[in-house]
Amino acid sequence: MKKLAVLMPAYNCAVYLRESIDSILNQTYSDFDFYIYDDFSTDETQSVIHSYTDSRIFYIKNDRNLGIAATLNCGLDLLLPQYEFIARMDADDWAFPERFQKQIDFMEMNPEIAMSGTQAYWLKNMNELRIINWLQPENYNYIKLYLLFSASFGHQTIIFRSILIKNYFRYNINIKTCEDWELWTKIVKKNIIINLPDFLSKNRIVSTSNHRSSENAVLHLKERSIILSEYWKTFNIILSPDQVYELYYETSESVKENFYLKLNILIDSFNSLFLNYHQELVTEDKEQFSYMLARKVLDLWKRSGKNRLNPKIWMLILIRVKFINKLRLIRSQIN
Repeated sequence: MKKLAVLMPAYNCAVYLRESIDSILNQTYSDFDFYIYDDFSTDETQSVIHSYTDSRIFYIKNDRNLGIAATLNCGLDLLLPQYEFIARMDADDWAFPERFQKQIDFMEMNPEIAMSGTQAYWLKNMNELRIINWLQPENYNYIKLYLLFSASFGHQTIIFRSILIKNYFRYNINIKTCEDWELWTKIVKKNIIINLPDFLSKNRIVSTSNHRSSENAVLHLKERSIILSEYWKTFNIILSPDQVYELYYETSESVKENFYLKLNILIDSFNSLFLNYHQELVTEDKEQFSYMLARKVLDLWKRSGKNRLNPKIWMLILIRVKFINKLRLIRSQIN
């Protein structure tokens, strides 16, 4: 098998594409083939790609628009049998020159790891690095729990080992806006996946991207809810997609309806999750996780519109919550 293939889907990203391609071609680790799948773009995507003469670039154009999940699956069908590692990249993002070298070195030193991601700067202006950035969880046991609340990986930062996951690493084409999150919840059940602490990517925040576009806003949250409802079953907790949507995302008057019932369901689910699985976490992850759960309780309270000084709600939370000590709980609700 060859060592590394880079898989990049592209759809009408010509304005950003050259910057992204250059960041891959300028990697310090240069032993790779670069596959760019054009999902039937109608802009100058094809012209930009054809302007390159680098022999590592392989250009494939769909004969119709398939969507990102189906396009990625086409690439995986071709590449998984041929390459030891496959790295993902997006057509509007940028990779630091040492990204591949650090990830390949790590994967070769840790043969039990099926997939790794990296930290990334999430930017509207790619020329201005933010001091404070969203941090992805690093440790496998924490990622297993964190996936209940976040995709936990920058999709464009991952690299995976073909031999471990080639038989089932495929995206669900029925998921339009968070196909990556759905796939990670399946992989994590059978394989060790982690994030490196290094910031090795700049990810562009674009309002028209698949899950951020206004026309997909509701669909994105509904698809999240379906994925998370299924994943909660991994921890022997049953929440329907409608319940997940209400507990995580609902902002209408319906949150007020049966609010105390919903609050109890959320707290009971969090108590069970934490008490049964916190022993697998290192101390720092355990503290971060308990604090995050407390903030999720506060978020439901805020979305209900009920008074933050309501003594009945305070008493219920203080009595029922078991996943964090009372002092930290109070601080989490006040800060």
